[in-house]
Amino acid sequence: MIDTVLKTQRLVLRPLGPEDAPALLRYVAENKDWLAPWEPARHGSYYTVEAQRSILYQNLDDRRGGTGVLFGIYEKDAPREVQGRISVSGIVRGIWQNGFIGYSIAGSRGGRGLMTEALRRVVLFSFAELALHRVQASIIPRNAASIRVAEKSGFRLEGHSPRYMEIGNVWEDHDIFAITAEDLREGYP
Repeated sequence: MIDTVLKTQRLVLRPLGPEDAPALLRYVAENKDWLAPWEPARHGSYYTVEAQRSILYQNLDDRRGGTGVLFGIYEKDAPREVQGRISVSGIVRGIWQNGFIGYSIAGSRGGRGLMTEALRRVVLFSFAELALHRVQASIIPRNAASIRVAEKSGFRLEGHSPRYMEIGNVWEDHDIFAITAEDLREGYP
């Protein structure tokens, strides 16, 4: 079971569980417009405690199976308010040893370096504790802020995938960014 709580200078990253559904709902509801350009179209039922609890039960299953973890991002001086989320999901073992990283930060917290701080910590966790060889992030090319976070965290552009994911009812192109364990050995930001 993946239960590790991660800390940085300003943040605490804690695996979310079903009991965190009300806090996660607050985060997604308060940031609905901010997140909309980067996420799938959401049905109204998504913005309920029941829907968020269901997502978190799936996350609990993933944590138990070692296939993923969804962390809530908390500022140390506001430890009860979810300010963002970051996940390592779709972990594949065997010859690939790969995980997919996704992240978002509250609109009120953007531009302060918090997401970069969180991503750097999750990258270290992914290699040191999850023993992955590679993590990747798929980013819409027009999402300059997210690309900057990935680049500042050591990710490199590996390719372009046309019509990769359905975002807001449109099949959006994504750029694929990745980092490997060897990149850390060469000196991590």
